Amino acid sequence: MSDVVWALDGRLLDALSELGAQIERVEAGAYVVTLPGHRRRSTLAWLIAGEHAVAVEAFVMHVVDVDDPRLLHRHVLGRNLRRRTVHYAIDDVGDLFLVGSLPHSACDAAGIDRVLGEVLQALEDDQDSLLALAYGGRLDGNPSLASKVLADGAGRRPAGTPLWAPHRDVRR
Repeated sequence: MSDVVWALDGRLLDALSELGAQIERVEAGAYVVTLPGHRRRSTLAWLIAGEHAVAVEAFVMHVVDVDDPRLLHRHVLGRNLRRRTVHYAIDDVGDLFLVGSLPHSACDAAGIDRVLGEVLQALEDDQDSLLALAYGGRLDGNPSLASKVLADGAGRRPAGTPLWAPHRDVRR
């Protein structure tokens, strides 16, 4: 662990404590923040200190059993044009995430609040349209598919995460 990450770990902890955020410190420089929402009960967002910036990553949804994901991909690319700090990304199995980075100089309570607010706003604004594009009305009649799609997948396996969900290493 570098001195830069160690120093940033303290700044992140101070800023997150100042915000009153519900956090879990996974290791030095790596935090999981629980963001409460309206359309989704909660979202887990990672903050991971690096040598040059703090990575931000939040799970959006699993993309399973979609006939043609191109409509969804086109939509999120268009939405990325409206985002400042975080952008939609698709991992190697096709799941959808919000990712971004925060420079070290912005790692104070205001900067972290801004980036976490952008994550939450994106999820609140886009959740329904993303689900409609990917699944249409199939989630309403299929609770099993809905639980797979909306399962928590923020880079770790919290209690209750289905065993089929891909395990992601966010420190790549």
